[in-house]
Amino acid sequence: MGPISMLFPNPAVKILEERLWEDARKRYLREHPTDQKNDARTVMRRVRSEYKNTVAVSLKEADQKVRAKWTEFKHGMTKELRTAVATVLRMSEVDWYSIEVGPAGTPNVIAAPYELLKHVTIALLFQFLREEIQFENLDDETLKALACYAADKKFLDILESAGRNYDAFQIGGQSDRFVIVEIIRGDNYFLGEEKHHSLIDMVILSSMGGNPSDGNKRVQKAAAKKWFHQHRKNRNTDRRFSSDGWEIEFEQLKSWAIES
Repeated sequence: MGPISMLFPNPAVKILEERLWEDARKRYLREHPTDQKNDARTVMRRVRSEYKNTVAVSLKEADQKVRAKWTEFKHGMTKELRTAVATVLRMSEVDWYSIEVGPAGTPNVIAAPYELLKHVTIALLFQFLREEIQFENLDDETLKALACYAADKKFLDILESAGRNYDAFQIGGQSDRFVIVEIIRGDNYFLGEEKHHSLIDMVILSSMGGNPSDGNKRVQKAAAKKWFHQHRKNRNTDRRFSSDGWEIEFEQLKSWAIES
């Protein structure tokens, strides 16, 4: 990379660099299993020594290609990410969520971990980018870095904006529509089959109850109001979320939680 790139590194390329070094670390440990007993600093020093040229070449090539597309990507990334969020919700099923209120088939309130929804949205945004002709010269790792950058910058804004605007979302084949009513930070939740609860950020969605929307979003606002004034005060104390359906390993789910 040239002096300008070194002084002002592209943020997506920085994400790519982190991913490349993590891949290099895993590869090194596969090839040198006896080094697994060493501390992380020693391992990374050896990884950087062995793979510095390979990583540098990959970053130089990626930096040039990303900078050529950066303005175009930044211009459209929020819209694409918003589409990815809506698509993730539509492609999911109600029984993949934690049921906060109501029967399993037609719940009044459902919840899912914030980081899980972000993770799945990143994966879908990557697929969107891979299909776009203007990014066809970028490899998969670079596109994943771009998707991560977009989500890091705008995912929370999109969820909060959807909540403020009472946007209605479809969940799978459910006839009811849902609105995002709250993101609870460090919520108490049991994960999987564990008997000790964790603290994890949860996204809460409230059902509109099969009622059609109107221009004033009266029904969406009523769904949000019911959550804050009724359901939130009476949450059950054995709230549990399983990653079944999301194709997420339990270890990945746990990585997004903080043990209480």
